[in-house]
Amino acid sequence: MISYIKLIRPNICLLSVFGLIVGLFLAKLPVNFWILPILAVFLISASGNVINDFFDFEIDKINRPDRPLPSGRISRKRTFIFYFVLSSIGLIISLFISLNFFIFTLFNSILIFLYSFKFKKTMFGNLVDSWLACSVFLAPILILGDFFGLLNSKATILAIIAFFGNYGREILKDVEDVRGDKIEKARTLPIVVGKKKATIFGKIMIFIGSIFLFFPFKKLIYLIFAGICFLLCLYILTIKDVKIAQKLIKIVMFLIVFSFLIAII
Repeated sequence: MISYIKLIRPNICLLSVFGLIVGLFLAKLPVNFWILPILAVFLISASGNVINDFFDFEIDKINRPDRPLPSGRISRKRTFIFYFVLSSIGLIISLFISLNFFIFTLFNSILIFLYSFKFKKTMFGNLVDSWLACSVFLAPILILGDFFGLLNSKATILAIIAFFGNYGREILKDVEDVRGDKIEKARTLPIVVGKKKATIFGKIMIFIGSIFLFFPFKKLIYLIFAGICFLLCLYILTIKDVKIAQKLIKIVMFLIVFSFLIAII
């Protein structure tokens, strides 16, 4: 049982749930609507972590031999069955929430599989990962509404900020990991266009995301936090060490989420 728990990476699943809860606050949904979406997002996130380990089996035998799959504590067959069960239950639960929520969840589930199977070590991997990271803020809008509701929600602005911020950070991480990725024959952006161009592009993505900070709220307390986050983003653009820059943007993203919560409470 412990091996299966390690396989789903509960800490990552809880981060997805945290993003969903922020979206639920922004969508102003009553608490009685929260339980099923939280379960669905947790299970879909867990299934993504499991299928990722399934496809990373050969790499993990070298890099992470202590993980449940490469260590032999769980077989590849059982790992795939576990993924299928988690994903299926998550989708079934989402169907009981609303049709639009189910369509959204199904789309993400397919992307999660394709990301692990094909896109992870390509230039498209960071785009898919960034979409999955920001989509938890959008999902609550579809519980009682439709896809047109995404056009005028403050959660959408947060999702845009999260997308560009995460996309830029992931590119900087790839710059940092170029040596290892070359060994694995990956085709990430820094490998294709070069580290310098990729670093510039990643920082541009971060800057674009920071511009949207001033759109959602006019409350003074929020604008103060938004201003601090914007200045931190500008500072990140000046940092030459990509390892420090990508770690700092992660801290800034948590501060941005906190700013949104402050604004709506």
